[in-house]
Amino acid sequence: MTRRSLKVFLAAAAIALAAPATAQERPKGCLIEIWPDFFSPGPQQHQLREKLVTDAGEIYAIEFGPLAGEYAKLYLFFLDHDGCERKALIVGSFNYITEIARENGEIGLRERRYHLDLFDPDKHTTLEFRNQVPRYEEMREMALNLLR
Repeated sequence: MTRRSLKVFLAAAAIALAAPATAQERPKGCLIEIWPDFFSPGPQQHQLREKLVTDAGEIYAIEFGPLAGEYAKLYLFFLDHDGCERKALIVGSFNYITEIARENGEIGLRERRYHLDLFDPDKHTTLEFRNQVPRYEEMREMALNLLR
């Protein structure tokens, strides 16, 4: 992936599985090919909130619109190094996680469970769960600490 617009990056999520030739043009080990369902914007609108330049590469901060879809996200922070997303922090509220919390009586019927997940090519780690909407500024700071 070249360092193009946000739309090109997110479109790659849908293209990666449907067009293997496109995926082969990218370096190996890019997260979007390894974890496509988690990176796809699905039905949500999204926008690039900011791009941060670090010694490790560029960190893109994407903010999503209202929660929608199975893998609803609030924020996606990813480290782009050499044209490939190498690490990512996803802050979301996936439907199945919310349903489990409701079934266990941990949240009410109108509440949501939020989660913070760290992705790298080898693993997906859930860092924590929250019953309140995570604030962007706090997630940005966490992303800077984790992705550099």
